[in-house]
Amino acid sequence: MEEFDFTSLPDQRPLQPLALGQALPQVIALLKTHWRQLAELALLPILISFGLAGAFTLMGLGGPASFFILGVDLFLSVWFSVAVYRYWFIAAPGGRQDYIPTWRGRELRFFFRAVGLFFMISGVVVLSLMAFGGFAGTASGLPALGPGLVLGILAGLVVAVAFSFVLPAAALGTGYSYLRAVQEAKGILLPFCGLLLITILPVDLGLSLINFLLLSLEQGAGLSMPGIVFAAVANYVSLSVAATVLSVVFARRTGWALRVERSTT
Repeated sequence: MEEFDFTSLPDQRPLQPLALGQALPQVIALLKTHWRQLAELALLPILISFGLAGAFTLMGLGGPASFFILGVDLFLSVWFSVAVYRYWFIAAPGGRQDYIPTWRGRELRFFFRAVGLFFMISGVVVLSLMAFGGFAGTASGLPALGPGLVLGILAGLVVAVAFSFVLPAAALGTGYSYLRAVQEAKGILLPFCGLLLITILPVDLGLSLINFLLLSLEQGAGLSMPGIVFAAVANYVSLSVAATVLSVVFARRTGWALRVERSTT
């Protein structure tokens, strides 16, 4: 199956509850068992990102070169995210996996869905900060630590969770709307948020800490390559965890079995 048509599903289909105590071990087991396959998917994007960043750093290029690297990283990140979702849900013909980064209809569809989700989250966060004074309290105008900022972050998290099903659906096929996403995600927002907080947040914080230490090493010893290598790898570690968590929740909620589960039945 290359593309799934979500309009072929009934508007109302049976939805399953989300048990945090069952979803978390499943996420950990999938990452532990399939990390080699995910690493193989990420290998070429990591090499490309590292090669470009390393070459531009050695040549002392900045400005437009930085925007070019960001554009390439975005291209690769979208491709990789779609590839991970499809790895979890769709068996490639003959068991073969596509390892060459390229954008087709599904990557474009995923990109536009992600951009729409980003603007929805940003809009809700900004409105919450404006309504509850989150922008007050700092001379530079940055959000101040207080109730306004906390409420803004929580509002953004709720929006992200409520509409996040559009991402795996966009990677898998057509006909899945933002409205359908929120209809199928409502009722599991609390355990869903909890799963995100105990999986993605610690991983990203740990990666940020290591990156900070490497930046300190770069400033102290002038070694930039370790930081460039780590930045390239860390991006795909974070994307792998996020896509796996969302795949597990999407599968458990909608009853759509992951391909690794189908292969054992």
